[in-house]
Amino acid sequence: MHTAYAEMVAAFTGSRLPVPPVPEPLRPRLRTVRDWCWATREIDGFRMYMFEPDFPADVLAARVPDYVAVSHAGHGVNSYAINYHLVHGPLAVLLQVGWGGIYTDNSAASRRLGELFRRCESLHEAAAATAGGRVLCVFSQLRGISACGRVPARADGDVHAFVTDHRTAGEEAFDVAERLLTP
Repeated sequence: MHTAYAEMVAAFTGSRLPVPPVPEPLRPRLRTVRDWCWATREIDGFRMYMFEPDFPADVLAARVPDYVAVSHAGHGVNSYAINYHLVHGPLAVLLQVGWGGIYTDNSAASRRLGELFRRCESLHEAAAATAGGRVLCVFSQLRGISACGRVPARADGDVHAFVTDHRTAGEEAFDVAERLLTP
């Protein structure tokens, strides 16, 4: 098993968290960026936590190669999240679920995260057999953001327009992605 991937698996399982899906082709490139932050590219775990619009903008403007990034970051007593980015082939998922805050029901958050990671895995498998451009699924439970749609062929990186045009209700973003990726 690749070292950084093994470290990530150990950190997640040791904290009673589900392991984030990392496609096999990306595992050898996975690096430990800092404590509780792993990625196949340069990335800042706190910027992931802030759910900065640069990440979906890069996907929308096709400025980023395939990558995976996972982090646990936050601030204050209850503002912590597991952040997960998967940009691989025709699928891009930017996901955030609160976990680790002093007032967070971390057991419930772990179960929810497990369900969402399973959905990401299923979406990745479906994407392998699909054609028709990249699907971007953006979901932040902390920030109330949920959107999913095909990345336009001539996208300009306008995150606000994408989220507005493709807004969904809660985890429905994953349902939309599933429909878009099912042949």
